[in-house]
Amino acid sequence: MQDIFAYETGDNAFVPGMIATIQSFGDLLNFHCHIHGIVTEGVFIKDGHFVPITDFDLNRATVFFQEKTFNMLLTEKKITPEIIQNMQTWEHSGFSIDTSVRLQRNDQDGLKRLTEYISRSPVSISRIVSLSDNGNLIYRSSKPSLLHPFPEPGNESLDAGVPRNFEIFDPLVFLAEFSQHIPNKGEHMVHYYGWYSNKNRGVRKKQPLKNNRHTPAFSSTLPLPDPDSEYTQKRHMTWAALIKSVLEVDPLLCPKCGGTMKIIALIDKKQEPVIKKILKHCGLWNNPPPHPPPKVHTAPDMVTPDGKTFSYHGDAFCQLPAYSDENFSQDIVYTQYN
Repeated sequence: MQDIFAYETGDNAFVPGMIATIQSFGDLLNFHCHIHGIVTEGVFIKDGHFVPITDFDLNRATVFFQEKTFNMLLTEKKITPEIIQNMQTWEHSGFSIDTSVRLQRNDQDGLKRLTEYISRSPVSISRIVSLSDNGNLIYRSSKPSLLHPFPEPGNESLDAGVPRNFEIFDPLVFLAEFSQHIPNKGEHMVHYYGWYSNKNRGVRKKQPLKNNRHTPAFSSTLPLPDPDSEYTQKRHMTWAALIKSVLEVDPLLCPKCGGTMKIIALIDKKQEPVIKKILKHCGLWNNPPPHPPPKVHTAPDMVTPDGKTFSYHGDAFCQLPAYSDENFSQDIVYTQYN
């Protein structure tokens, strides 16, 4: 986006803002890697003022995106120049950008719905139509009125299948399709770029005060949010309220008496002595089983050049008769395996 807006403005000093999420799943849990982005329709200048840019060449932006992707894959040695040349001859390159969704200024409800959509889970419980007696489940698409040739489950080539709006999953296949979209440990699926990046936000926080106010993060024409508004209060919701709004379960509700529980301590997984002490006090600590004795590895039999076989038993030596052979430089008398 930086290159796209730099081309439109003729100046690379302007900074756009972008929040991007990586999604690897399609509508029926099939593998379909794509990126959702919330992008400012314009750029920020150094003093924080916003310059709208409402029109840019979408075809040129698609070409920029394609070239950047090819260069990245080529640098990582995930693709060869021959494959790039082949893909560039395709009628449909596989690269596209959709900018049909736009949010008006101060549309907080629309922004909330959009962020929930681009960061949603791969699977939706509400789309599980039914469960059969043998455990198979029917999972429908998000738009039942539309038929789409989704790939068949387990098809690594991702070839288009029969047009449909549902999939019948075996339980293990359903888990396999779902688990392929679980990110690796420490892998971030939401990224902040440009004006919204951690670096830029940190720099703005360190800027000196001007006229008893921070340098504005947005255009001075935008009103500051009301501290008593519902939107501002939701931004400061506690972790328990956030969990309740998403999972519809109150984590502070006592399962025994129904009262509200209070946090008395936070124990990290690295505090193993503390965890052990608490579990021992509650009678829930089980000492790990002792290590078994080491396995005894039986040495292989030795076969002499004249065809005689000698085995190794316990700590005993295998005594071989002294012999001479043209292929050996000296006689073999004893051997031992350690």
